[in-house]
Formats: sequence, C-alpha cells, structure tokens
Amino acid sequence: MVVNATLDAAVFLLLLGAAVVGLTTADAGPQPTLDDGRSDAVANVLATSTATVNYSLSPGARRANESGADFRRTSGPEFERTTHGSLAGLLARVTVGTAGFDGTPVTHARDDFRSSVREAITARLVPTGLRIDAVWRPYPDAPVEGHVAVGASPPQSAATDAATLTIPTRTQSLPANETDDFEPLSNAVAAQTIETVAPASRTRLALRGDPPVSTLVRYRYARLAEALNVSVEDPIADADTDIANQRLADALAPRVESDLRARYDSPADAAAAVSVSEVRIVVRTWGDESEGGR
Repeated sequence: MVVNATLDAAVFLLLLGAAVVGLTTADAGPQPTLDDGRSDAVANVLATSTATVNYSLSPGARRANESGADFRRTSGPEFERTTHGSLAGLLARVTVGTAGFDGTPVTHARDDFRSSVREAITARLVPTGLRIDAVWRPYPDAPVEGHVAVGASPPQSAATDAATLTIPTRTQSLPANETDDFEPLSNAVAAQTIETVAPASRTRLALRGDPPVSTLVRYRYARLAEALNVSVEDPIADADTDIANQRLADALAPRVESDLRARYDSPADAAAAVSVSEVRIVVRTWGDESEGGR
C-alpha cells in the first residue's frame, strides 16, 4: 500500500533539529494490532494520528557551541518551541533534519528531537513486531541522506508485511527540460538538495531575525560549507541565502554528475531514480515466530 500524505507546515527550526521535552497525542481510535491489517493499519495511524510537541533549542545550541558556534546564552524562554503535526509529518521533518554528508550529520541539533519523535510513535503504536524506516535521499547511494528508524529490525527468518508512505519535502519535482542531459540534471538535483536542507526563503528570514534562530542558521550554513569545501561567509553575513545556496549547489553538482553517469545508462534513467522531493516511510510488521504453525 502506498499512502500519499501532505507534509505538515514546518517551522524551519525543526529542519535544524530540536530537543523535544514533551508531547501529547490525539486519539485516533484503538491501537492497531498485527491482526488489524498489519503494516497497512500502522501506515494509516502514522498518516492520520497527530501529536503536539513541545521542544527546546537549548541542547542543539550547547552542542553547536562546542564546535565553534557563538551562543552567548544556551537556555531561556526564547529557546522553547511548540509544534503540531501528523506522526508521519513529524517523522519526515526529523528525517530531513538528520541529513548529513557521507554519514556525518550537518548538525547535531536534531538528536533529541529525533528521540522524541520516536517516543511519540511508540506511545501510539505497540513497537513489538514493528519496524519503521524513514529515508530521504536525492537518489540511491547519494552522498547526502537522512535516515530515522523506529523499532528493532525483523529477524532474518521472519515473514514481513510492508507498506509505504510518501511524504513531499516541498521541493519541486525536476523540470522536464533539465532531464535531457547529465549536466543540467545534476545541477538541478544539487540545487534541490541544498534547497531541501536549507530552504532559502526561510533561512533568509531566520538570519534577519534574533538569536537563537539566527545563530543556529549561521552555524548550519557553516557546516554545509565545510562539508562541501566552499565559502559562504560573505553572502550569509548579508543574509543572501540565494547566493549561498547557489555556491553550495555548485560545489555539490560535480559529485552528483559523477555518481549519475557511473550508475545510469542515460539521463532519463537517472532522472527516474531521483527522489529529492520526497521522504519515503517504509513500515514492516511481523508476527511472533514462536507462534508459527498455530
């Protein structure tokens, strides 16, 4: 089963990651069991059940200070936030927020937020015999990706039932005129990748605002620039996120092109494999092996 759900309206700071300190979940009926449709029932709960999440930016700010950020304060009312969304939407947000290059996260500001989203899901769903994997990556085996897992992996011998939800990231699909050749295709994928992890319009507003938001965004851009070996210090000082994002995309594009040329026979095949505009959530369920044959 494939369930398409609209990504909840996101506060940009959730993409940066944040520490969730409390939550409440809306009642969406009885918890599904393995007899209720298994993975389909779980996917439906993820898509339709909601949670209100209270979180703090303080843990992320403290961790950023250890790596050179300049937070004069790392606690106080200005660090506290609340958001609301479906379980699938929250999971998609934190998956994008965990994105990193070659296994290294852009920031650690999302660590506690990720843990609390997991808690929100396991509070609503019985975790026994359940594994949920949310993945965002621009294309298979891309150098940048986000992955959040909930639950233990199924035993190798277990017969699993699976369902998939696809959550849009608000990044536009590839324009048709940019899929005819590897170079423009790679440029488009790189640009959309950077736009997903650092949305230019929202980061611009954040940079023009007050700490701690502005400091977190500057730190995020510094980490992206370090990962891609490019400087964005001047445009970020002017809150010109369009130029900053273009520099980051230009630095990423050659690696994307090299990957796509090596893995696909044609630009059309490569374009068909691009998934930068979505988070895929795969639900797997299985029964108790000790009950087999009953």
